[in-house]
Amino acid sequence: MQIPFITYFAEYLGFFIAFFANLTLIHLILTRTRQNFGSYKYLMLWFACFSLWYSIIDILTQPAMHSYLNSYIVFCASWFKYDPFLAPIIITSYCTSYGLTLVLLAIHFVYRYIAMIHPNQIQWFKYPRALIWPSIFIVIAIFWWCNVYFLLSSNATFNAYLNETIYENYEERIERLSYIGPLYFIIGDKGDIQIQWKSCLGMINVYCIAITTLVTIMSLGYAVYKKMQSVNDMVAEKTRALQKQLFHALVLQVPPLGRKIKLKIENFQTIVPIIFMYTPTTVLFICPIIGVELGVIANMTSICLALYPALDPLVVMYFIRDYRAFLMKKLRLTRSVSSATRNTSITKHEEDII
Repeated sequence: MQIPFITYFAEYLGFFIAFFANLTLIHLILTRTRQNFGSYKYLMLWFACFSLWYSIIDILTQPAMHSYLNSYIVFCASWFKYDPFLAPIIITSYCTSYGLTLVLLAIHFVYRYIAMIHPNQIQWFKYPRALIWPSIFIVIAIFWWCNVYFLLSSNATFNAYLNETIYENYEERIERLSYIGPLYFIIGDKGDIQIQWKSCLGMINVYCIAITTLVTIMSLGYAVYKKMQSVNDMVAEKTRALQKQLFHALVLQVPPLGRKIKLKIENFQTIVPIIFMYTPTTVLFICPIIGVELGVIANMTSICLALYPALDPLVVMYFIRDYRAFLMKKLRLTRSVSSATRNTSITKHEEDII
């Protein structure tokens, strides 16, 4: 058995869509973003550039995933897979890029929270204080890369544990592949449990960052959502409309309990990170702990992660009205640009709270 064709197909499809979609979004951010976006323009540009990088490292890695008993691995299946020098660097960079995507999402939510609820603190996203965010990003990048490379990389015990299943499912010798992943514990012949502390420590570090970003996204997103439900006469209607566009392009909207949930196109992008980033990896992380073997099905996670950088810019371009109107005009899907795309004058206070 080889790596499922759908995995390769999704990775190539995701790359081509993500590459052109993110380039288009970068162009729109640079040329079609209103002044009242303030510092958020640069945060959007940062995310779009990183999504472009993520799509490139994904296609260079072409990651395949496999879950076996109390372990799972992510291995390089691209044309670099047998390279003893490049393959470990590429697969480690791929896993690091996943973690940094979560960090960037969390930073987005911090910005929206401050802009909406504590606008007097917006200086944290203006030079020179704004340098704290790329600094945090770089520190986490180095920490995540080292954590994966030194604590979750291949070893002799892991090779022996996976050798048979990898050959049966992929016709590959595990010692020839570059992979990362945890082996949580081994159950001996007498039923004794041998905990693999190195892998466990590495995954604890991963869990801490992933859970921190998820809590940040959910808690701050809900706070912004509640704030937007209240009417604020101090803010112009056009400013509120722009805030809603940005929020709809970012936040997971959770309806109050008891309210009927309606699946609309407007809600699609808000659930993209949950469906394509958090959910599949959470399943992949937890199943080996509880002894659920996914086998080749684990490649569904690889598919989801490959599609995320392709879907996200498409939905952003849909929700930001100026971007959507410009693209529709270029594609001749509308006769004229909506009047909402015209530049409007705003007060300094309104610009700061965007």
